[in-house]
Amino acid sequence: MYCRTLRTVLSVIVLLLVAVAAPGPVAAREPDGGRTQAQVVVSRPIRPAGSADTYNTTITVTSGTDPDDSKSKTCVSEPVCTLRRAIVQSRGLSAGELPALINFNIPATPAEGYDATLQVWEIQVDNTTDLNAFRYLTGQVTIDGSTQPGGRSEGPKIILMGSGTGQKTGLNLGENQTQGENVVRGLGMQNFGPHINVNSDNNTIENCWFGLSSDGTTLTSGDDSDPEDGTGVALQSTADQNTIRNNRFAGFFGASVAIRGGQNVFTGNWVGPRADGTVPIPPQFDKHPCMGSTWAGGSGITVSGDNHQIGGPSPSDGNHFAGLYLDIFAESEQPFAIQMAGSDDENLIQNNIIGVDGADSPVGICGRGIKLSGGNQDTQVISNTLVETGLSAILMNDSPVTDRLNGNTLRGNVIKRESSWPTEQGDNNFPEGAIAYGSGVPEPLQSFAPARITGINGVSVSGTSGIGSPCPSCIVEVFLDDLDSVVEAHQSLAVATADGSGNWSGTLPAPLAEGQGLRTMSTVPSDWTIPGLDAGTTSNLSSLYGGYSVYLPVTCKGS
Repeated sequence: MYCRTLRTVLSVIVLLLVAVAAPGPVAAREPDGGRTQAQVVVSRPIRPAGSADTYNTTITVTSGTDPDDSKSKTCVSEPVCTLRRAIVQSRGLSAGELPALINFNIPATPAEGYDATLQVWEIQVDNTTDLNAFRYLTGQVTIDGSTQPGGRSEGPKIILMGSGTGQKTGLNLGENQTQGENVVRGLGMQNFGPHINVNSDNNTIENCWFGLSSDGTTLTSGDDSDPEDGTGVALQSTADQNTIRNNRFAGFFGASVAIRGGQNVFTGNWVGPRADGTVPIPPQFDKHPCMGSTWAGGSGITVSGDNHQIGGPSPSDGNHFAGLYLDIFAESEQPFAIQMAGSDDENLIQNNIIGVDGADSPVGICGRGIKLSGGNQDTQVISNTLVETGLSAILMNDSPVTDRLNGNTLRGNVIKRESSWPTEQGDNNFPEGAIAYGSGVPEPLQSFAPARITGINGVSVSGTSGIGSPCPSCIVEVFLDDLDSVVEAHQSLAVATADGSGNWSGTLPAPLAEGQGLRTMSTVPSDWTIPGLDAGTTSNLSSLYGGYSVYLPVTCKGS
């Protein structure tokens, strides 16, 4: 009896204390000597949304009709000024007549496309035989649907509706790189492919709806599950320093936005939900079921090229992705939110929220959150929130031949998921995870062990380099997790810099609670800390520190 009692007393469970998590993501603190954002992506000034412009010419659209596809009729030559004629007229303006504004003053009558219930003007675009619905904008032209008097106050008043199968390109911003500085503002666009094509520099696309019905509650088709085939906005390789902000994209089978070129900004947009930011979920589910004929939020965005800014330094700059889903073969991978593809250097992905809709519901997405591929280098993935991604929250993968996934910094990202991460998908030779590595990730990074935690005392946490992975002067980030079997990063708690021996210490925000644990990530300070990889490369998440059961050895004699 004594021995059994002694075993019971000595068999104890020691729970490491962890900081009490505050709701929502907390930005990591940048230690002295750490690589700052400015060293990677220089945020360029962009014109504030809604700022006033000065125009030398104003062309007023007075009709919501589109009677023909003439390439020569203008608002001067014809008694009725349509959008098509206004665009043709803008092409003939001299340099002294630019910049030009195309504004709207269409009568509120059914004959002019006015829907009194929705308080919008629907312009049915002529079913031209050309590949482009309209002629190209040739620079310094603003089309501003918000100038239309009357109508609703929430959402675009002017809706452009493509004809036929939706394969015609809607608006083209520039025939070449020099015909830029165009602005498209306050339009709804339906049934084009792509809706806006950009070939030039310094354009702005803002406060528009793409792929949504006129009331914003369903997709263009009027059905929750039938997406468009095309793309919302396509930036070509000649398109630099463009700004896409505060728009709504939903229901695209192709990428909602394809970003190419360099130094483009994508900020404050909503991708996947209805116009009000919500995602309709069947009542028997607590998040998107990713099956059957449910809300087809469509695909996310693809990014190739250099120095792009997806989100930005302020939380208000972040983009929201939720409800991304396509009703496709079960063997096919569901669409990702953000894919960095092609040869990509020095991009910034910051303050984006993936998997949470406008009602703060964790509806998730059905594919991966952020995918770094195609030779991605020196990209910063900073302070993003990824909730209930159907596959990996962050995936790194590349062709083993390229082997360029290098110098990518992960900092302050929050990752949450209730159930276990999926196993290998199809022909992939890697399991999904909070941060997953494909076969194209350099072996030295795959095998690099992040910092260890060796002590927790109240709010003090300390540790050293990972086993077999010396990391002098590394930047160590400490994350909160719970004690279930799912690898997560609920909150960034502390950032510390290791000394020359790899030892480090930090301060947690508060003493710790039962049922929680800690994980770490390490970012190397110099080339070759991880063999062959550059400064700024961040490791995977560590094992969980916390919730250990410790059993002391007991020897009973004479029993």
